[in-house]
Amino acid sequence: MQQLSNFAPRVETQPAPVGIDPKAAWYGVGVLFMVQIFSFMDRQALSLLIVPIKSDLGLSDTEVSLLIGLGFALAYAVAGLPIGRIVDRVSRPHLLSAGLALWSASTFMCGFARSFAQLALARSGVGVGEATGTPVVTSLIADYFPPTRRGIAFAVFAVSAYLGTGLSLIAGSAIVHALAGRAEVSLPVLGAIRSWQIVFLILGPPGVLVIPFVLSLREPRRKTARAVAPGADEAPRLRQVLQHYRRHWRAFVGQHAASTLMAMLFYGTGAWAPEFLRRTYDVPIAAAGVAVGLTTMLAGTAGVLSGGLVSDRVLRRGQTDARLRTTVFAALCAFPFAVTFPLAGHAALALALLGGMIFFTSTISTTGSTGVQELVPPRMRGTASAVFLFVFNGIGLSFGPTLIAVLTDRLFADNAMLWAALAIAAPTMSLAAAIVGSIGLRSYRVCVAAGMSPA
Repeated sequence: MQQLSNFAPRVETQPAPVGIDPKAAWYGVGVLFMVQIFSFMDRQALSLLIVPIKSDLGLSDTEVSLLIGLGFALAYAVAGLPIGRIVDRVSRPHLLSAGLALWSASTFMCGFARSFAQLALARSGVGVGEATGTPVVTSLIADYFPPTRRGIAFAVFAVSAYLGTGLSLIAGSAIVHALAGRAEVSLPVLGAIRSWQIVFLILGPPGVLVIPFVLSLREPRRKTARAVAPGADEAPRLRQVLQHYRRHWRAFVGQHAASTLMAMLFYGTGAWAPEFLRRTYDVPIAAAGVAVGLTTMLAGTAGVLSGGLVSDRVLRRGQTDARLRTTVFAALCAFPFAVTFPLAGHAALALALLGGMIFFTSTISTTGSTGVQELVPPRMRGTASAVFLFVFNGIGLSFGPTLIAVLTDRLFADNAMLWAALAIAAPTMSLAAAIVGSIGLRSYRVCVAAGMSPA
């Protein structure tokens, strides 16, 4: 252990946060939970509106996938890098409040888009705003809880992503059903609005109601750091961050690649699941949205909590690669479900198999974020989260939906063959995640053993 620690980059010694009162910590998780629900509600609703958006704007599946994925994720990923640096320097509750206001307003503006470019621009605004979320959340929760409790804390928080996704699909489906058969709706002041735009006008504004609660969150890092040593709350220089990444690049590549491939699997199948049920089994889109929403809520909640509990337990047993090891196991377990759900003979069976895949895939919401925190010193957490999200979303959210759309449009050239595109893409991503994660396990252990794990 002593020999390994000699390879650590020279960074300033930083006191480990002593944490805050457990009640205040769990209150913080509760507030961040609500923020995440609104985040996923705002980003996921578009998957229910593929048909009317394609019709109104004259788009292909691939172009729609760019709005669902790349238009959002590229802005999210690029903005996340400077935001990650800012997280290590400013009040995190204030930063998150500004982001929440931006993405709520941008979602509302999606309701006025009249072209592909306008909708893409509004989606980019949603992405920039939401880029404040995960760097703030991961660094705050890591400061609120000790290492052996972070897994369950992150798991409880991460349930919000699946509740938000499910609620978005359910609420969006209700709106779509209520407006069925009506191409336009006349609203006071706003005038004639296309029916699909109503979804964004309704989902956007409520997020700002959470801002006062975000501003009430504790900021433990600065108080703790000042109490221990003057200047201890200064963020590490970029050069020091780069040195750390260069020295342990194999650990970061293995962890980031496995997590990103699992993200591609979840976001790709999630974006097209309602359309898959409609095109393959003639399930009405409103009913498909409710079915996929409920499945995501139930399976995702169970999976993410299981991932947190299991990885915490494995870590307490002395397996320092517990987070990545759990990711590999989950990817292997997701594989048979990814193979079979697109090939099911009827909608109910396909939905059940999809739920099994979501259960295992959702573990990444816990193991991915907590794994990053274990590979860096405490004062690099914001930056490390931003780098992770740049890869995780820049590739996972951008290319997951697009890969499936390109296979449908280019390989099969038939919208009805969406099931075949899913049958190729889903198991490939699951198996690849298991392979690259397995290769990275040793390097992950070396990085943690070198003394980089936060206290």
